[in-house]
Amino acid sequence: MPTVDQVKNKVLRMLSSQFDVRTDSDGDIVIKHESAICWVGVTQWNNNNEGRDIVVTVTAPMLWEVKRSPKLFEYVATQGQKYMIGRMACNDHKDDPSLTNLFFEYNLLADNLDEPELINATLLVLSTANDLDDELQKVYGGKRTSDL
Repeated sequence: MPTVDQVKNKVLRMLSSQFDVRTDSDGDIVIKHESAICWVGVTQWNNNNEGRDIVVTVTAPMLWEVKRSPKLFEYVATQGQKYMIGRMACNDHKDDPSLTNLFFEYNLLADNLDEPELINATLLVLSTANDLDDELQKVYGGKRTSDL
């Protein structure tokens, strides 16, 4: 069974073959694409799952500081869950409870992770976030990553 550090090194090596990558202070891998950015993280989620306990999370913020509203949350809960691969999610804004940040994310089990799967998942998350940020900003406001 690989360790989290072994999987992180494998993921970094795979992504470096296709993208210009850097790591942030949390140890996540950071990739930029047009107006989008994504973080690729590796975490252990279940110690009792016979080696199937490491997850690679690919997350791309689409909008920052969006005003919370029933309309936004309904969209995220319905339309944002209809993607074959990946989904939309909101989080709590750390400084203002009236705001949220909107993400597109996808998780992969790392036990049999191969390079084409990881590259395709990363491209999918980046391109979806890049396509949706402009469209969603017109409807819900907020700031795109490229606006920060």
